[in-house]
Amino acid sequence: MLRTDTPTQKRRLGRLIEPFNDRVAWDLLLQRLNPTWSVGEIRARVIRRAEESDDTFSLYLQANRHWPGHQAGQHLRLQVEINGVLRQRVFSISSAPGKTRATRGQLRLTIQRQPGQGVTDWLYQNARVGQVFTLGAPGGDFTLPAAVPTKLLMIAGGSGLTPMMAMLHHLAERGHVGDIHLIQLCRKPAQRLFAVELDALARQLPGLTVDVHFSHANGRLKLESLTDRVPDFDERHTLLCGPNTLMEQAMTFWQGRTTAGPLQIERFAAPRPAGQSGGLLSVTASQSEQMFTQIPGQTLLESAEASGLSPDYGCRAGICRTCLCRKTQGQVRNLITGLASSQADEWIQLCVSVAESDLQLDL
Repeated sequence: MLRTDTPTQKRRLGRLIEPFNDRVAWDLLLQRLNPTWSVGEIRARVIRRAEESDDTFSLYLQANRHWPGHQAGQHLRLQVEINGVLRQRVFSISSAPGKTRATRGQLRLTIQRQPGQGVTDWLYQNARVGQVFTLGAPGGDFTLPAAVPTKLLMIAGGSGLTPMMAMLHHLAERGHVGDIHLIQLCRKPAQRLFAVELDALARQLPGLTVDVHFSHANGRLKLESLTDRVPDFDERHTLLCGPNTLMEQAMTFWQGRTTAGPLQIERFAAPRPAGQSGGLLSVTASQSEQMFTQIPGQTLLESAEASGLSPDYGCRAGICRTCLCRKTQGQVRNLITGLASSQADEWIQLCVSVAESDLQLDL
């Protein structure tokens, strides 16, 4: 029997059991047996791929036992390795939460390809059945209110429909009988997502109206026309997801209409910064011992990348907080909140921040 009465004996015991406490080693061993097995990571296997349009596809995933479950409307981070570099991107979950333990880990991600060298382009070209990806835990507060309003208005621009599909499926499974008016914005009929699926949902949800607006034929939706399309617009709780231009217009419209109901929004991209006036601003990256310039019209993340630095990032929209960085000196402005801060030793999100003075970052 091994006694551990003395500090020396306890240290010896610690050295003996140390290999068994190495989670990385255990994960590597488990991956050899089954790629989805892990001590603590959420991993998921692709069980199906479906093409939704020319540039949009869905991945159906089966997550391992570490998936905690999600709320309809939430998103997750998906990690891929591209040319030897781990990259992450945030995607909304377009399927409803599983109702049983067996279905809790079944997920659908609907992804619009962004041509280039990014994660969406890599997935479009390479994602296939059988692949295993590491996922982050679900997050985000773009979810249905705890007490679902009797009247809902959903406005979805392009792939902004994905979180709302999860909500609609969830409401259908609950037997929701409230009034839901969905305005789906897309450029052309060929680019419309989930047409057949929405028809089926309209049969399950007696109060669902699907109102499609094609901008190529009818121009961009004018928010002033909402009261014509939805006469009881002011009585509805609105959920809105789409391009930044639509977000900005909506916030301005709601602020100017005091009788409008609540507005919930979800962004897929950060607001674009305006070009700054005055001289160029310098940023000192203390860890890498480099300096770079805050480029007008770019975020701090983009300016750092343009200088050759490679900060961690995920969503590039201020959602996932992967790009958090400690600012030790200087003033920045948050593009989402519009607030400026010159406080020292604060954490900022590089993807939604711009410099308003010379900065020093712990980067």
